[in-house]
Amino acid sequence: MTRLRWGDAAPTDAAAARERLIDAAERCIDRFGLAKTTLEDVAAEASVSRATIYRYFGNRDELMLEVLLRELERSFDVNLDAFVQSVRTPSELAAAIVDASAYLLATIRNNAKLQLLLRQDGPSVAATVAGASKAFFDAIADDLRPYLEPAQAAGLLRADLDLAEASEWILRSILSLLTVEGPIHRTPDNERRFLASYLTPALVPSGEPVPVTAPATRVRRKKAPS
Repeated sequence: MTRLRWGDAAPTDAAAARERLIDAAERCIDRFGLAKTTLEDVAAEASVSRATIYRYFGNRDELMLEVLLRELERSFDVNLDAFVQSVRTPSELAAAIVDASAYLLATIRNNAKLQLLLRQDGPSVAATVAGASKAFFDAIADDLRPYLEPAQAAGLLRADLDLAEASEWILRSILSLLTVEGPIHRTPDNERRFLASYLTPALVPSGEPVPVTAPATRVRRKKAPS
């Protein structure tokens, strides 16, 4: 890898370079806010030129989105497979989707940095997601595919669904609850009922009503890094 101007030490490979730029962007967002952070700010923070940033990210939105996605990943203390490990029926899958969606909503709302990113700059987050929408939805689809594909093969998910569109529907539903104020305020329990009533019926074959009571023992915590 060509040794570019990175201050005292250049990264050893492309992955390390991307991580350094994401680190720099995160520091700039902390300092200036998402809306006011520019590529010039990030370049100065990382001791590189704007052209260097474009070697690793297509545009500003793509870089800002990586900061959001990394903070999301850091904030999870439950493995996604914990929600689906005991699923055997369509109604259990629907309940697992509600459980996972409610967990994601609570995790984001309880993370101070994500709240800052989501609310401080108003429409800037929506603009960032829109600007990097393909990368954003592709990343979510890649995360969900290992769970949706076997569920569809087992008949737990509607056979006629396009899994990329199913992933998009799940994500759009969660994003709208996070970023768009509705006509009424819902408690977490009422929000779960809302998801069970309108999110999951589009995904699973007709069956029993979806349980909406939060599971007591279904999920397990992620192991701490060794």
